[in-house]
Amino acid sequence: MDFILATAGYDYSIRLWEPPNVKCFKKVSHPDSQVNKIDISPDGKHIISAGYQQLRLYDINSPSPYAAKTYEKFEKNVTSVGYQRFGKWVYTGGEDSLVCIWDLRTATCQRKLKVSAPVNSVALHPDQSALIIGQERLTCSVWDLRTDREVIFHDSSRKDSNIQSIAIARSAKYIAALDNKGVLRVWRNGRGGSGGIFDKQPPLLTEQCHPNRGIKTVFSPDGEQIVTTSADKTAVLWGFSEVPNNRDEGGERAAVSLVKEHVLHHPEQKWVWDACFTTDSKFLFTGSSDGTVRLWSTRSTEETPSSPSRSPPSPGATSKTHSPLFKKEYAAHQKAVVSICFWDAESFKN
Repeated sequence: MDFILATAGYDYSIRLWEPPNVKCFKKVSHPDSQVNKIDISPDGKHIISAGYQQLRLYDINSPSPYAAKTYEKFEKNVTSVGYQRFGKWVYTGGEDSLVCIWDLRTATCQRKLKVSAPVNSVALHPDQSALIIGQERLTCSVWDLRTDREVIFHDSSRKDSNIQSIAIARSAKYIAALDNKGVLRVWRNGRGGSGGIFDKQPPLLTEQCHPNRGIKTVFSPDGEQIVTTSADKTAVLWGFSEVPNNRDEGGERAAVSLVKEHVLHHPEQKWVWDACFTTDSKFLFTGSSDGTVRLWSTRSTEETPSSPSRSPPSPGATSKTHSPLFKKEYAAHQKAVVSICFWDAESFKN
């Protein structure tokens, strides 16, 4: 199989799809808990799921709909999970304020970091040497896995604002964080500090991307776009670029540009919980509270000739028609789809 789309949510199930023909080829059970996050192993053979007090491993090729392995019990919700590049270990973050690294063979926690607040999002540095952590109270930090040191590069005294999603560009040049007020912040990954991450300093860019709750942000693999999703029932594609010849005296902090390109809306779409790009950055999957995953083109050149030429509505605006970038949908879940991931065989080979 060349491609796998995995979807999961509040109906206590995970579904595996063949994306081109919209065929669901497997449904696995996730009893006793909703699914908060999922990730597919680099070799495409397993899927790891995080839920309330649970972390489970499933064999994609097994006929069994049940987990092949269950990890140690957690105290609270596990909010983040992901694989190391070569599938040697997985990381988790949760409401218990712990970030952990798990041995896949023994199903035990090998390393852990206690942070100052509940963890909502964790991203792995492209060189696998550090974990970027998004916490409540607008705290962002880096756990350097080489030195076992945590560096906080952004925090706030505001108790009503939380980092909901954190992401790092594949080039490792930039880090983005979206908060529960719909504000996106972008930092440049400097040379100092932990794992190549700078110590505390203000973001290069702060942008009000949505009128209310922000949920997820992701860089496209080619680094040319950022997507943000929200409770305003939209996902927004932003053009992202570095402004040339605009650096400080040290030559390290270049300005960045964020330009709204497309608002991805659909008349039946509700809260948009998750988003992931295809490996070539040409398409984007989004998961919504209406139980549906939708596929969108990320480029206006992908639109059909009959697509209307018009400016998209602002985030939060209602519309009786869907975005012209809409391609197809994957509808099978009975409740909200809150986590999706995409696996490409060619990416694994490389």
